[in-house]
Amino acid sequence: MKSGSLFVCAAGCAFALTSTTETLQHFAPLAGSPAHAADACTTDVAKDELSDAQALALFDCIKERLYSGLQRSGLAEAKAYRDWPMASTNPFISATHGNRFVNHYVNETGREAYLKWDAIGGRTMPVGSIAAKESFNITKNGEVRPGPFFLMEKVSAGSLPETDDWKYTLMFPNGKVVGVSGTETGGKVKFCHDCHVGVLEDQDALFFPDEAYRVRAN
Repeated sequence: MKSGSLFVCAAGCAFALTSTTETLQHFAPLAGSPAHAADACTTDVAKDELSDAQALALFDCIKERLYSGLQRSGLAEAKAYRDWPMASTNPFISATHGNRFVNHYVNETGREAYLKWDAIGGRTMPVGSIAAKESFNITKNGEVRPGPFFLMEKVSAGSLPETDDWKYTLMFPNGKVVGVSGTETGGKVKFCHDCHVGVLEDQDALFFPDEAYRVRAN
């Protein structure tokens, strides 16, 4: 299993991500329903050594628990995202999202533009485009746990100049919203754009999976 990230954030951005990662790990036991022995998802294979098929099997084991935890937020996007087209073919390790496994979805508004991948060539995404990443991780003892939920929404020009008109939302796996750009909690997701701005000029601040995990446009 190789990492699906093509870019590395600057040192300051990486520090912010690490700090938030530690906070998210602290809240991990709150995710979804409690993991009882009968329904716990576990593996004895190291995370970095999992095959794609093994990673997918672990996701299949935890996917309902992951999704149900996010519904506590009440956000429409958290309810709708699994009906959106997938932009990744398999769970992959994202170095820019705490080295967690992620699945990547893009709504219909943004799908065509996003799936141009590197050929996006400096163009901006359509207003209303939303990219979502659900995540899960594996503890040192092999337990699979839901991870945080990440959203990026392209808003109208000039609406959020401090984030180049991207609204970031970060959610704990138990549905608690950590921060949303443009609100009183926006500072808690500032590190998101601090990282994504590294590819603003060429890719409208969007990161892409490794080519091995990219869905091909029809």
